[in-house]
Amino acid sequence: MKKIFLINILVFFCSILFIYVILEITNIFVSGPPRYYELVYNLEKGDLREKKERLVYYKKNINLNEESNFSQYEINSYDSSDFSGPIVNANCGSLESGLHELYFKTDKNGFRENKDNLYNNTDIVLIGDSFTMSICENKPLDLKSQLIKLNKNLSYLNLGIHGVNYVKQLSVLANITENTNFDTLIWFFYEGNDYEDNISNYNSYNNLKRYQSHSKVDEINYFVDKKFKISLFYKLKVLLAEKVNGISSLVKYFKKYEILLDKDDYNKALQISQKYLDKKNIKNRYIYYIPSWQRLTNYKSKKYGLYNNNPQIKQLNHLKKTVKNVSEKNGFVFIDGEEIFINRVNPLNVFHYELNTHFNRLGYKILAEDIYNKIVKKLN
Repeated sequence: MKKIFLINILVFFCSILFIYVILEITNIFVSGPPRYYELVYNLEKGDLREKKERLVYYKKNINLNEESNFSQYEINSYDSSDFSGPIVNANCGSLESGLHELYFKTDKNGFRENKDNLYNNTDIVLIGDSFTMSICENKPLDLKSQLIKLNKNLSYLNLGIHGVNYVKQLSVLANITENTNFDTLIWFFYEGNDYEDNISNYNSYNNLKRYQSHSKVDEINYFVDKKFKISLFYKLKVLLAEKVNGISSLVKYFKKYEILLDKDDYNKALQISQKYLDKKNIKNRYIYYIPSWQRLTNYKSKKYGLYNNNPQIKQLNHLKKTVKNVSEKNGFVFIDGEEIFINRVNPLNVFHYELNTHFNRLGYKILAEDIYNKIVKKLN
């Protein structure tokens, strides 16, 4: 009886080892997004933000050397005449690096670190979401600061806002820059979620007094102090979520993905922008396409010719093609940001702990360099 028991235990562990080896081998050839939602988040209680914070906290503690330092911008060094708005906390640290918060001074319209005189005259206007705003990276590691570092002779009005999509971005462009003289527009389209809007919301956005609101802070504490209990079971769930990504990617070959962007709706939005820019006589118009974490997690399969056959990549490629065709139809130059990221040895190290976060300092540095090389250097 004891012998049978030992044999069963041995068979069990051999089976576990065999499955693990199969998963590891599969992940060499096929990659994809880890299944955190299915195997970690959905097996926990609490709201989604707290679940994401727990994962970031866990990853931070097992990657102690990855982001051991950061730019703690000295708020007191701001000249009082530079920015007319209050100091605010973006409250994003626990979802990004898990180490530090983003504090910054706002301008007269609530945007990040723009001198008010840039609303009169600037060289380049940046429009987009939280990637444009550079959420949770302090100066001088944010996108705008990196661009200025590459060319100190140009000025940038950064109108990036976290949590907005193309229709609200259009409203920001048309209303905020109405009295602004500028030569170039760079409008960012983030592949991850910028398609989630509808032109029917445009008029309601135009009636907003402010496009974003922040709470003024009285005390600055850069360091994130949230802590979570991490059990062995939790660690096993995370491990499993990261090991099944190859197998789950293969399963996707049998899944049909929906179209993400309403082509006609997006065209209507860009038609409005075209008329607005024509009226202002803005000649240099660019749409820069930022690839998503979901796309970049599939980088391993590119080496083995499986990348473009993945149905999710086909879905994202259809989205990119739609954005390209519509933008070019409406007088924009389309700039594809995929290549500069996907061809890296490890494209995922531009995100905090390779998680589905916003860019870390490396990501914004690469983004700024690509914009500089493909756009800024070509400007007269």
